[in-house]
Amino acid sequence: MESKGNIYFLYLTVFITGASVLALEVLGTRIIGPFYGTTVFVWTSLILVTLGALALGYFAGGYLADKKPIHGILYLIIGVSGIMFLLPMKIDQWILPLTDGFGFQYGPLIAALGLFFIPLFLLGTVSPFVIRLVTKEVKKTGRSAGTVFALGTAGSILGGFLAGFYLL
Repeated sequence: MESKGNIYFLYLTVFITGASVLALEVLGTRIIGPFYGTTVFVWTSLILVTLGALALGYFAGGYLADKKPIHGILYLIIGVSGIMFLLPMKIDQWILPLTDGFGFQYGPLIAALGLFFIPLFLLGTVSPFVIRLVTKEVKKTGRSAGTVFALGTAGSILGGFLAGFYLL
């Protein structure tokens, strides 16, 4: 049984990881853009990779949370995602030239997959994991899920705003 303080901390965690998702997506244009430009292919690639990684992350996170609903596992995943969040800025100079052969249409997609899929996948595991940890009764699962996804989305709004208007 989670205490109120633990629940609020988990909600804050979802908010921050939600902010990280959209910040990474927006900042991705600053990493891929200098190589491919800021074309519709770059934006579409980042959106597709983000949605695909999150969808698979939600699935994997739900499965893992049901098997091992342990706070330490959740925070390990977030820690690894934080390290992976920084990795694209260090490896882009090696990844981007490798994707050049795919052209201006598919090159950005391959680049986005190589640079951003893993951190976004890991961040996607957070919401279902937190839902599992904060849900005390089956009859309140909807409320828990709604709160978690609302906070994650609100965090994404803040992350997108900060990345787009201040960090760039």
